Formats: sequence, structure tokens, C-alpha cells
Amino acid sequence: MCRMLLTWSVQMAVAPSASITQRSARSSSPLVVLALLYGLVLLASWSPDTLQLMMPGSLQEGLTGGFNPQFFPTLGSVMALFSRPFTAASFLLHAAAINLIAARSVYLDGLVSRVPTTHSILLSAVVGPLGFLCHQLTKAAYAILASISGKDLRPAAKPVAKKSGQGTIIILPYE
Repeated sequence: MCRMLLTWSVQMAVAPSASITQRSARSSSPLVVLALLYGLVLLASWSPDTLQLMMPGSLQEGLTGGFNPQFFPTLGSVMALFSRPFTAASFLLHAAAINLIAARSVYLDGLVSRVPTTHSILLSAVVGPLGFLCHQLTKAAYAILASISGKDLRPAAKPVAKKSGQGTIIILPYE
């Protein structure tokens, strides 16, 4: 599973204009499969004491004597949860989903904004939110450099055409 997600991220980074990359990135099917797998593993990881480990404490104690917060997990309960194989697998799928969604978002935005995305997609494959942040910083840097130089420094837009027997429609660029 991780190999498939990493392959998809590398494909978006290395061959962004390939038709198979664009079709798979625009499709929600990989995300649906990942979400279903995550749900199944999460369901398999659930046991009668899971909720007590995640949120120890009692509502009655929390409501007595003013501000007395309850339901904060302890390090011991978190360790107990993640020592279970299915719970650890659900966490890995959760992290993989976040990274994949971030990489896909960077890829799709890069098609429209025409800024380089290879570095951000590869970073998103490992640490999703930081890859997304890197992409936003790249876009900002291109905007600042364009305003200083007075030139559009982004790579030239490559139109994506969809041809059929009835004609051709240009899908990209969006300007």
C-alpha cells in the first residue's frame, strides 16, 4: 500500500503532464480506496476499552469544582493503543491519506498556477502538511519575483486538448 502511494506521488512529481498521471490525480478513486481501507482497519482496531484509553476521566469529575478538564489522553494510554497492530496500521493509513491528499492538492494547484511542484510533491509524500506549505511558499516566491522583475517567471502554459469526432476543447491553461 505504501509502495503504491509513494509510486503515485513520484509519478505526479516526475511526469506531471503524462495523461495517466492527470487522469489518476483528477480521479477520487485512490482516495476512496484509501478511505475504505482506513475505515476497515480502524473498525478492526476497535475494542471495548478503546474509548476509555483515548479519553480517560469522568464527566462527573469534570463538572465539579469549576474548571476541571477531563478526557485528555495520557502517554500510557496512547502507548497502549499503538502497541496494538491494527491501531498502529490505522495510524499509518491516516498519515498516508494526509500525505496523499496534500500531494494531490499541490499537483492539481500546480497545473493551474504553473509553478514548479516536484519538490513540494515529493516533500508531501513524506510529510504532507510541510509539502503543502512549501508549495505555498514557492507560489509566493514566484509572485514576489514577478512583481520585482515585471516579468512572469513561471514556465509557459502547455494547453491540454481533448479531441473527439466533433471537435477539440482546450482544458488548460485557465487564463
